[in-house]
Amino acid sequence: MQPAGRDATVAVVRCDGYGRDEIEAAVRRAVDLLGGTGKFVSPGQRILLKPNLLQGQEPERCVTTHPAVVAAVARLLGEHGCRVVIGDSPGAGIVYSEANLRRAYTRTGYAAVAEETGAALNYDTSFQTVPFPEGEVMKQFSIITPAVAADAIVVVSKAKTHMWTRMTGATKNLFGLIPGLEKPIFHFRFRDEYAFGRMLLDLNECMKPRLQIVDAVMAMEGDGPQDGSPRKIGVILAGSDPSAVDTVLARLIGMDPLEIGSIRSAAGRGLVDPGAVRTVGDDPADFAVPDFRKPSTYAGGGTGVWRRVVLAVVQRFGKTYAPRPGVVAPACIGCRKCERICPVHAITVTEGRATIDLARCIRCYCCHEMCTEHAITLSRSLTGKLLARLLG
Repeated sequence: MQPAGRDATVAVVRCDGYGRDEIEAAVRRAVDLLGGTGKFVSPGQRILLKPNLLQGQEPERCVTTHPAVVAAVARLLGEHGCRVVIGDSPGAGIVYSEANLRRAYTRTGYAAVAEETGAALNYDTSFQTVPFPEGEVMKQFSIITPAVAADAIVVVSKAKTHMWTRMTGATKNLFGLIPGLEKPIFHFRFRDEYAFGRMLLDLNECMKPRLQIVDAVMAMEGDGPQDGSPRKIGVILAGSDPSAVDTVLARLIGMDPLEIGSIRSAAGRGLVDPGAVRTVGDDPADFAVPDFRKPSTYAGGGTGVWRRVVLAVVQRFGKTYAPRPGVVAPACIGCRKCERICPVHAITVTEGRATIDLARCIRCYCCHEMCTEHAITLSRSLTGKLLARLLG
């Protein structure tokens, strides 16, 4: 049974492409199925429209929320009389500066979205401390100012696999409210995906976004959130509860929802019952992609006794099993993104090339996530390969 006071309804709407009319119709239908725009926001409110900006990449790479989806949501909110501000803090390792925001907005197409829809782009790079005494693992967060100043937050995320959290969708997208160079602190504190998931749940409970919309028209499979490949799912998802929305998304890409740290944490706290999540609109079974390629760090699937034993060994000796990052020297340009992002300072750049101290590395894959030059590769030791084969 779903906990009282939380709506586990998720709208699933077919959408085969990013044409303006098709996206517009899908987004409007999804929100209408949930009760309409007025259920979530009111005229005159200042709304932070929070996409997945990451580092700012071209839409066809499927790294960021497609601008057509951002535009459709901005128009919907604008027509309701809301003042829309598009904003995010780029990924860890990226300095949260006006210059970097301008580049990211241009590359993602969000600058054009703002011009077309009348939405504002955020260039305020300050942040504030937001207390959250009810938090399970976090009692306060550093949050970018436009999120604190907003009357409501609407999250427009991208469906992707993730090397660290297995999947990124509604819940994980809110991590972008943490200022860029503050993010490594969280990777240092929460060193496995389930601990990290508890932190993400605290963040969502603290900031309480009103509405979640997921761009799952074209998703990313493989070694996301940046180095994977585009894969069509063909849907727009929408809902008010991020854990419920992520439950549906996980099933679409062939993952058990309780393998996702934030969903497991929400279930453990009694905030969501994955079995009670209800969908409206189109049948999710029509869009499920059971062979959706998982990240190379993935060890999910199956519940046999032998598998549970091996998984317990993996969790105990995580560094042995987990892929190790390495530097492809000819591709490295010495940009220092990996050095800045590493939460344990295991990476140094000397004479224009990065080196990684694997003894200090905690296998968070932040360096791999942020390298736009494909200069960080991942590989397993012989023991790790054996464990991976047993788990496969």
